[in-house]
Amino acid sequence: MLMADRPDNKLVKRPDDALVKKAQAISAPPMQLADSLEDAAPKTFVHVDRTGQVRSPARYKALQAASYGAAAAIVGGVTVMYGALLGVPGVGVGAAFAAYFGWHLRRSRLLNKATVLLVHDQLDEAEALLRKVLSSWRCPRHVAALAEQNLGAVYNRRGNFEEALAHQRAAMTLYAKSNARSPMRQIVEYTEIFTLVNLGRVGEARQRLDQKQGKVPEGDYLRMQHWGAELYVCLGEGEHRLDPDQLHQCAIAALKITGAAALLGLSSWAHWKLGDSDQAWHLLSEAYDRRRGVRLERALPLLWKWMEEHAAEAGVTDRGDSDDSASDEDPLGGV
Repeated sequence: MLMADRPDNKLVKRPDDALVKKAQAISAPPMQLADSLEDAAPKTFVHVDRTGQVRSPARYKALQAASYGAAAAIVGGVTVMYGALLGVPGVGVGAAFAAYFGWHLRRSRLLNKATVLLVHDQLDEAEALLRKVLSSWRCPRHVAALAEQNLGAVYNRRGNFEEALAHQRAAMTLYAKSNARSPMRQIVEYTEIFTLVNLGRVGEARQRLDQKQGKVPEGDYLRMQHWGAELYVCLGEGEHRLDPDQLHQCAIAALKITGAAALLGLSSWAHWKLGDSDQAWHLLSEAYDRRRGVRLERALPLLWKWMEEHAAEAGVTDRGDSDDSASDEDPLGGV
């Protein structure tokens, strides 16, 4: 098993022991897997195979059982948290079970728990567990990459996009060295594009996107990532470039997804740029309706600014706090 090379020792900080103990002691909500991409709410998880296609929870459980039985590495696919473009860029960074015995299994559980804590905004505790994973003895590269990716999500949620970018790029370096066939590698590449736009480095974001040569992924989860990144870069540029057929497909797909507030908002902006106000305001109204549990103002500030400026034109009357659903009584899933 390949071990992690530290791309930047400054990023690998010693975890806070008191916070680690606190995080290990608290009870995290169980991971709830959605049956499909369409049914996934902002705080649920989806099982994604190596092509970026959302698969059933039954398949995940079967693979998990098989991997435990064989004491093998991550098999067949990974579980990624739904939200990377549908609310919080960088949170679709995954929780994967590396099915080893002993400390390897405990490390996987720490990574898993950190991701659940992350989506419930227990950021300090999540960070402490992630740093414990990163500083652990002989941490495999793909596990370190997931930990770095999750740390990027922590800093994105705090609005510290520079630090988020550093961790995202550390994860990208580790994925490249591990040669792992995982959709997480592509997800962090799209997440980096969102972060660059948030930093005002739109030209650099466009260069990153152009490196993909306009190829739209086949898997539905990665396809949503691609469309979201393309539209967010266009928003930063102030110019709509998405092919009309792709924009139509994007809007139709977003309307079918429970938690697609961000993608609906981006599709609304694109239709507004095309002069199709009726469709733009319909999509914008749907974006607000599905905003429950999604903090667009933190994750996609450029999009949120445009939405707020045009909410009245769309006839949006309920613009309440998106965090209303984030109470302790709200079950994992936010439905």
